[in-house]
Amino acid sequence: MKSRTVLVSAALAVALSVAVTANAQPEEGRYARYDFQKLMKAFDASLHSDVPGIVESTIYNLVQYKSFFPDREYSRLVQALSDVARSSGDSTIAYKASLAGMYLSYGTKMDDNSVFSPYNHETAFKVAADQLVRKFLLSRGSE
Repeated sequence: MKSRTVLVSAALAVALSVAVTANAQPEEGRYARYDFQKLMKAFDASLHSDVPGIVESTIYNLVQYKSFFPDREYSRLVQALSDVARSSGDSTIAYKASLAGMYLSYGTKMDDNSVFSPYNHETAFKVAADQLVRKFLLSRGSE
């Protein structure tokens, strides 16, 4: 019985160390293993879902992905977001889709990745909107 407890404890320690090592990888390393084109197809399919929660979550995930990978090509999804913004009967989803389309086209990496909280998506949208306001409205006034 004692040797079984030691074996289970050792296995648990190994599993915990692997999990900690995986979580310690930089953000770029976490997403590097994904096939970008397959991911874009999955995002596109999710944007056309009949379930509003899936569409809204996909919009949030696109904003987050753009912040981690600002130099990728998102034009195909910008058009899909524009379609969602025009056709959605939900004003919240329409606004977020429109904002995300602008962010994918003109936004850059967000300085603080802590805005991406699974419990509060609105913070990320506010930071994206603020970034676009600074880029387009405030920069023009200082010239």
